[in-house]
Amino acid sequence: MKKSTVLGLVLTVIFTSVFSCALAATYTKFSNKFVKNFQDCDKYEETITSEFENQTFTTTRKILGWKNGFCKYEETITSPKDKYQLRCSFTSIQMDELYQAMKSKSKEVERYELDMYAEQKDVKNGAPKYAVVGTTTIKGNKAYITWAKYQNNPYFCTPVKLK
Repeated sequence: MKKSTVLGLVLTVIFTSVFSCALAATYTKFSNKFVKNFQDCDKYEETITSEFENQTFTTTRKILGWKNGFCKYEETITSPKDKYQLRCSFTSIQMDELYQAMKSKSKEVERYELDMYAEQKDVKNGAPKYAVVGTTTIKGNKAYITWAKYQNNPYFCTPVKLK
């Protein structure tokens, strides 16, 4: 395996682990205002604080509105050790799936095999592409699973480490 592929795999696994912890801390805390605004991709921002494994996480969610046929969304997650931002672009079909999952308010815990991705370079043009390099089992309610499915997929959401 190339050094860059191994590094990409390691970074992906680390990010997925850290981000999954942050999601686990906040997965049931979608306010009614957030859900209402998310339904139509109306601009909205909220910040919540939560605890997970004796760490405090601050999550700022921003619905930025429609641009070029996609609902733009940003989420910034801050822990005592790190700060990440996800920049997402959702289609109207994905928006509806996320909205319905949040609206369901299901407390039933589901299991889901979440794909883990590693960035690779296209040999023809050097552009980044992503390959599934494994899966990890996550547990949570319908909203958690649906959000995790999109937020951990680099084709829909791009993670950026801020500090």
